[in-house]
Amino acid sequence: MDMPFHPPVPLEFYGFSSLDRYFGQVDPELPLLAATGSDPAVLAKKVDAVSFPGVPRVDAEAQVDGRTVLFRCADDWQGRQDLSVPVMDFRYVPERRVFRDPSEVYYLLREGNSRIRTPFRCSWLEAADLAVLASRYGFSLPEVGVCEPSGPPLPGYLQRLYLVFLLTGKNPAAGLTFLKKTGFIREHWPLLDLLDRVDHSKEYHPEGNVWQHTLETFSYRKTRDLVLSLSLLLHDIGKVKAVENEGNRFDRHAQIGGSMAMDFLKDLSFDPALTEEVRFLVSRHMMPAMVARLPVFRTEETMNDPLFPLLLEVYRCDISSTFRGPDGYYEACRVYREFLKNRKNPFRTSAGKKIFRTYVE
Repeated sequence: MDMPFHPPVPLEFYGFSSLDRYFGQVDPELPLLAATGSDPAVLAKKVDAVSFPGVPRVDAEAQVDGRTVLFRCADDWQGRQDLSVPVMDFRYVPERRVFRDPSEVYYLLREGNSRIRTPFRCSWLEAADLAVLASRYGFSLPEVGVCEPSGPPLPGYLQRLYLVFLLTGKNPAAGLTFLKKTGFIREHWPLLDLLDRVDHSKEYHPEGNVWQHTLETFSYRKTRDLVLSLSLLLHDIGKVKAVENEGNRFDRHAQIGGSMAMDFLKDLSFDPALTEEVRFLVSRHMMPAMVARLPVFRTEETMNDPLFPLLLEVYRCDISSTFRGPDGYYEACRVYREFLKNRKNPFRTSAGKKIFRTYVE
């Protein structure tokens, strides 16, 4: 459900912020893309904590009613805008709660977004737009191969923004696959590009290599939670650098991956608290598979962490895209429930052993 919003200046939502409302999938945690005729100097007077990222389409960033708003300032802001992908110019007027269509794209939305196609003009920004449209709304994408985007990569600010919108969509695999084909991932996130070169054992991974396995995990998510989605994207990143040891082909890949995931997110200036949560989930994503076999003193710290339920979800998505099946997940859930039950019992240890009652009887 959309939250109340009281704009400090006249504005209209555009792009993903208006399309989310049209398709009924508003996420109050995501930033709002807003077009306005007010210049940054006016915004600085009317809104607290304004910053100026200096990147395409974001002239100012500010907090309004607890939401992050990314302002695009232009004198002709209510007229038709050349955003390369026309449906990005579809508007929503929050004060009146109505849609506006200066670029005349409503007929495309009405006919069904799956039928939308657009020429591909070979820019990194357009590739990112199209990838999010595919991920969030199921838009059909142009075939790639005639041309490949070139020029300097997008600023880290925009990389983070687009990655957030893409991963919190219904089908991140569609957008990520498109970005892979255009060369966007090779140019901007070369570490992810290496996943496509790491083969998996077909005995356990029917989907193929680590890249394909990573894409497959998204189809098993129960929610579009950003921390979960980033953890799935990066959970096997350590396999790029892991080496074989005593028959374990990817020895300590989870621990290696936790450090690599943290560096990846820091480079994109993700919030430090979020970065630490993802590091925890990536570095320990193998732990749920072992909680039924290890003594509680080895697993207690991890199961005590508030993130452990989300760690179980990472594990469920991970093994669901393999031949192993869900038995390990259900066993881990059983052990965790028993652990929580014992932790609340003053007469038992977390492992379930009885505590001597002399002092309480």
